[in-house]
Amino acid sequence: MTEYPKTTYVGKYAADDSFKLAKFLRILRKRWIVIAAMAATIFAGNTYYVFTRTPLYKSSAALLINNSTIAVSDIQIPGLPSSSAINLGTEVGILKSRPLIEIAISKMRESPSASAYKDIDAGQIMQGLEIMPERNALILRLIYTDSDPKRAREVLNALSQTYVEYSLSDRRTKSSTAIKFIQEKLPQIKQQLDKSALAVTQFRKTYNIVDPETYAASVYSMREALEKQAQELQIRIAQVQQQYEIIGRQVGKTPEAAISGAILQQDTPYQSLVKQFQEVETNYFLERTRFREDHPNVVALKDRRDELYRLLEVRAQSVVGSRSGIANLANEPNSQIQQNLSTQLFEAQTNLAVSQAQLESIRNAQSEVAAVFSQIPQIQQRFVEIQRQLALDTATYNKLTEKLEELRISEAQEISSWRVLEPPLIPIRPSSPDIERGLMTGAIAGLGLGILAALLLDKLDERIREVEEVKELIDIPLLGAIPITDVTSLSAVIGQGILPSSNYYAFKESLSSLALNLRYLGTDNMVKVIAFTSSVPSEGKSTLTYNLAIILATLGYKVLLIDADLRKPTVHKLSKLSDKIGLSTILATPTPWQDVFQLGDEKGNLHIITSGSIPPNPMLLLESTKMAALIQEWRQQYDYVLVDTPPVIGIADAQCLTAKVDAFILVAAINRSTRSGISKALEVLENARANVSGLLINMIGESDSDYHYGYYDQYYYLNPADRQEQDPEEVKTEVS
Repeated sequence: MTEYPKTTYVGKYAADDSFKLAKFLRILRKRWIVIAAMAATIFAGNTYYVFTRTPLYKSSAALLINNSTIAVSDIQIPGLPSSSAINLGTEVGILKSRPLIEIAISKMRESPSASAYKDIDAGQIMQGLEIMPERNALILRLIYTDSDPKRAREVLNALSQTYVEYSLSDRRTKSSTAIKFIQEKLPQIKQQLDKSALAVTQFRKTYNIVDPETYAASVYSMREALEKQAQELQIRIAQVQQQYEIIGRQVGKTPEAAISGAILQQDTPYQSLVKQFQEVETNYFLERTRFREDHPNVVALKDRRDELYRLLEVRAQSVVGSRSGIANLANEPNSQIQQNLSTQLFEAQTNLAVSQAQLESIRNAQSEVAAVFSQIPQIQQRFVEIQRQLALDTATYNKLTEKLEELRISEAQEISSWRVLEPPLIPIRPSSPDIERGLMTGAIAGLGLGILAALLLDKLDERIREVEEVKELIDIPLLGAIPITDVTSLSAVIGQGILPSSNYYAFKESLSSLALNLRYLGTDNMVKVIAFTSSVPSEGKSTLTYNLAIILATLGYKVLLIDADLRKPTVHKLSKLSDKIGLSTILATPTPWQDVFQLGDEKGNLHIITSGSIPPNPMLLLESTKMAALIQEWRQQYDYVLVDTPPVIGIADAQCLTAKVDAFILVAAINRSTRSGISKALEVLENARANVSGLLINMIGESDSDYHYGYYDQYYYLNPADRQEQDPEEVKTEVS
């Protein structure tokens, strides 16, 4: 809805010009002819269009898209598609393709009623065919529009049959292609699977382990066990060393003991046995990191170690025993005791040597276990990678094998993935044109465009058409609304007995109401000198001022009417008085004003000062101090002083009187004044600091019933025949 145009005037007299419902209704009432004409024209054109259109019929069918097709695209291997979901947009594009439509046309032309379809072509079907997916369902709705209802159904029948056959052919082609693709891929996947399995086997052979996790746990346990055994051997060596020292002190450093120690150190078999014992001990601990205690390799190494230890003891006793005669010869009396101590000393020495050999073996084993343990993370990572690849290749191979079997089964029992869910029917009623909807649309569109046209015209046309427009435009009191009339002078009707026109009484009553309203412009009769002006000429300002003066004089007030329009005077024409001398004479010469005014009524209550001869510069006369003094004198002599001034736009004469008069009344005429003109006039008066006391609307037509005084005509105005029978004196009395 278009907002009413706002005035550019923003002074103290400007009213709120925002859109209101009352404004909108007023525009509709004022422009009802335009609205009615526009609405009727559009409605008539739309009605003609609706009733002259060729009826069109719509036939509908539904296709069900089966989503159970075995898809190969969910097998995630290089070269295969990545999604198996049905794209309904693609399906619609396939259905509307020209090749399929041409196949359907060929089927129609092969039917018994082929003559009815000889003129139909693919372009015509593509234009009338509409395919829409059903929401949240794998269903496609097929709609075909044609002027022949039977042909509409037959076209959809042919299309549905073509779509089903195409779907079956396409489905079989897809299955065959998928089978061929998988058969080509299986050898490659099998080769990759064998390669992955061989990698696992080679890994186990290379590292001689089955499970890296178990292997890591056993190595860690062996490292802890070796550490514990090393500590125990160190304690044992310390104890044997202490025992050896004690026995050695008891035996003493005899030649026999030294000879025995030297014999063991230099005995080649004994030293060979010690070296073999160390090697077997080291291998024993290493094998325990790889295998359990009951493994044959571990058991064999343990038995070999125990055998070597026994042989060490036997060899030591054998070597030392063969030299026992030396001890007997050296000390005969204590031979038995010495023999025992020597035996213990040799046993301690043997234990010490064996323990040291074991400790050295454990140290070597710890070094090797630490090296193996540091390689475990790399071994585990490598094993995880080859196991993952093996699992992936196995899953891919199994899935391809299963899918191949499924596709072979599906190919053997293949059916179409598209099925006719709802066959087409012959439409009974035309889908277009919809007469009821078309007529309603035309009426609404016509009314809407008519209203828009009215609003546009109202915006473009600035002329005042109704009183409410002025009230909405400016915020000053409305003193009176004067209806349009052909009466220029009430005195002519009263004095000459002229038969009043049909709107005479409305005109007279509105002026009478204005005369009464003048009493309320100020308190204690402070407002006496009143100037009347307008925005532009020809708004009836002078006629209203003159007739208002007559009404005031009739009411018994002493009134002075001054024609201050020294450029285009009018009062002398209305009053039919001489204009040889007047206001310009008073202001330009020493002539007293009492010698210039003329009587305007029989009772002498109305005095009129015409404009006089037109001076070269009226503004200087009106701005003079003499004019101000005269107005002050007239204010004392008369009840009302009415001043008729020129329009304010373009002429500065009225502005010369703003400080001299008590109030200004702005006159605006219907169909003559403009919104911008009234705003400009008020702006000029406001800048001149004039006291604008009210607004006077002139030339109101009968259409503005809220402000027209037509009911006075109905009450006062008699039938012309009755009026002719009246005596002129009676008419004169009635009018007065």
